[in-house]
Amino acid sequence: MSFKQLFTFFVKDSHGKPKLSLIPSIFGLLIGSYSIFMIMSIMDGIEINFSNKINSYHYKYFVNHDIIKNKSFDYSNFNSGHEKIACINESNIYTHILGFDKLDVYFKQKLSKYSSFNNESLIQNNHVIIGRDIASKFDLEIGDSLSIFYPSDINIASSFTTIKPYVVYAIFNIPFLDYNSNIFTQLNNLDIDDSYNIKYYYDNLDFSKNIEYNKNNVYSNLIIDGLNLEKKVYYFFAFFAIILSCFIFFSTMVILINDKSKQFITLNVLGMNINKIILKLFILNYIMSSLIVLSTILFVNGSLFLYHQYNILSFIYSSLPFLPNYISLINFEVSILFFIITVIISFFSTLPIYYLDRKESHVRF
Repeated sequence: MSFKQLFTFFVKDSHGKPKLSLIPSIFGLLIGSYSIFMIMSIMDGIEINFSNKINSYHYKYFVNHDIIKNKSFDYSNFNSGHEKIACINESNIYTHILGFDKLDVYFKQKLSKYSSFNNESLIQNNHVIIGRDIASKFDLEIGDSLSIFYPSDINIASSFTTIKPYVVYAIFNIPFLDYNSNIFTQLNNLDIDDSYNIKYYYDNLDFSKNIEYNKNNVYSNLIIDGLNLEKKVYYFFAFFAIILSCFIFFSTMVILINDKSKQFITLNVLGMNINKIILKLFILNYIMSSLIVLSTILFVNGSLFLYHQYNILSFIYSSLPFLPNYISLINFEVSILFFIITVIISFFSTLPIYYLDRKESHVRF
């Protein structure tokens, strides 16, 4: 029996008419698969947007001084830094100021694409890079001056502290968390007495040979972890719809196989091995389920393309905070989901024939 004959055998009833009872379960499988990949598209879009902003502000990892001093690391691979609380222009406005030893490298790799600055000048020791919120509060522009002092450096006995003047080199705009309320400068401007407070930042785990590292900024990374957890919860409910549709499919196949059980027995008597039929049916179901899943991925990508190119379906996508991401089959997560969904569908749709009782000519469990 060829795959074409097997397909015709299962999509038509004993009277040769199309088996309409298969439609609800196939429709349910389409809805469930579409839900999974639409969720992936939306959540990936949010995650990419968040990650781009976080990675344009932060290094991904850091190691502390006590780890660095005991390892044979090449210090040139790291960018040492520290963070303090700063008061701006002797006002009651306080913010975080972050100092980096290689401020020019940090700015070029991170903030520059989100910043306004003078391309013709280089970063000097008296320069600061400020967020848009700071610039707005103090009506500052590039080249303007501002003063900063650190409350932690106040002399308790004399209440004296050093107020340092700086020049605004760049103004960055990353509207995420409190990023636009912070300031960057050279590390030596923070007057750090204890080198043990310095952290060594980097983006490439190979720099530390994967030995003892921490994620930079726990709060930011928890957001990404939370998004991934939320995505998995949504997957669970979408899989619920697929499993429910599979049970409907399973019940339909039981009825169909019982309706054609005598034909199966006849084929077996004529020498057609039932086990070979089961294997062929599983392969056929896998091909069909693959087409179902592929069609949902194409529908998701097609709808996104129509929105991007022709603004069609804007009433759906324009209401989302971030644009969804296209689904790629070469993505590892997509490949795993594709495999799991197709195997589940194929298993449930093939299982009834495995329990066909060849003596009593009906499916029994």
